[in-house]
Amino acid sequence: MNKSHAMIFSAFLASPLAAPMAQAQGLNVYCPMSEDDCSSVLKAFEADTGTSSAFVRMGAGEVLARVRAEKDNPQAGLWLAGTADLFIQGASEGLLAPHASSGADRIKPGLKSPDTTWTPIAISPIAFFYSPEYLEELGKAPPQSWEDYADPAYKDAIVLTHPASSGTASVVLATLVQIYGEDKAFDLLKKIDANVLQYSRSAGALAQMVATKEVALSMSFTHGLEVAIERGFPIGVSFPVEGTGYELNSAAVIANAPADQTEAAKAFLDWVLTDAGQKALGKTHRESVIEGFVNPDLKISTADVKLIEYDAKWAGENRARLLQRYESDVRNGADAK
Repeated sequence: MNKSHAMIFSAFLASPLAAPMAQAQGLNVYCPMSEDDCSSVLKAFEADTGTSSAFVRMGAGEVLARVRAEKDNPQAGLWLAGTADLFIQGASEGLLAPHASSGADRIKPGLKSPDTTWTPIAISPIAFFYSPEYLEELGKAPPQSWEDYADPAYKDAIVLTHPASSGTASVVLATLVQIYGEDKAFDLLKKIDANVLQYSRSAGALAQMVATKEVALSMSFTHGLEVAIERGFPIGVSFPVEGTGYELNSAAVIANAPADQTEAAKAFLDWVLTDAGQKALGKTHRESVIEGFVNPDLKISTADVKLIEYDAKWAGENRARLLQRYESDVRNGADAK
């Protein structure tokens, strides 16, 4: 697919009222990674396989909503990236087509998908991050607990994403419920909400707001913070002592896509678990799901980070219910800040 095809695909699908479009040659992709990351991975795929592609970038929750809205007439063949929770929910709604990637046997045992409707491709833990200068002004140490975010000293000094649109916040929500139990987790979320200055639709703007001291604290997957550190943003990173969840970054074939799109998407799932595919994912600052495959370029050490036994299957099956409770109990149905 040439550049003009890519521009037409992106612009056309930007409208939620877009009419069905003719499929162009190549692979059409929905991707919640950054523009640069989506582009670099798909270019590497083309370089290795000759399959061209075009992508639309949107939040992970928005991808699920788009695929759901297009269920009867899919406009893309591949959903590239996002948390396993969302893929599990999508699979439960019949939105994904099964495919057993030829590299699935290389995935670390604890990270394997229980079926073939989605394929794990990378992993990133949830991390805390903060403005050292802002914390110094407040006389606060770097956050070490989820409960630190409920400290009244951080009133209007926190920026977060919303779990309905952001995979980051969706994993945070499921993580807190798995650590604390549902009622205690929602009590904590209410207290944190009282300190939030703003909810962003996606995680991209969070590091900039912390780096410029607009706020003191936020949360992100480590891959986003790797980018911020690489760009010289003055941020610090810490992890919760209670343990943290993680993004089991995944990909899947979209159900009912035209045959050429489906075959190209399956080819991507086979490629992404090869050494070449994992090296391409490594350039997006994510950790590999392949046993013994180490990304040497990462700046944030996760060797001593306590990961919870994150239950992505439970999180995906309960996502819709937890979001409903989040709106009713935490946000009270109000407009986002």
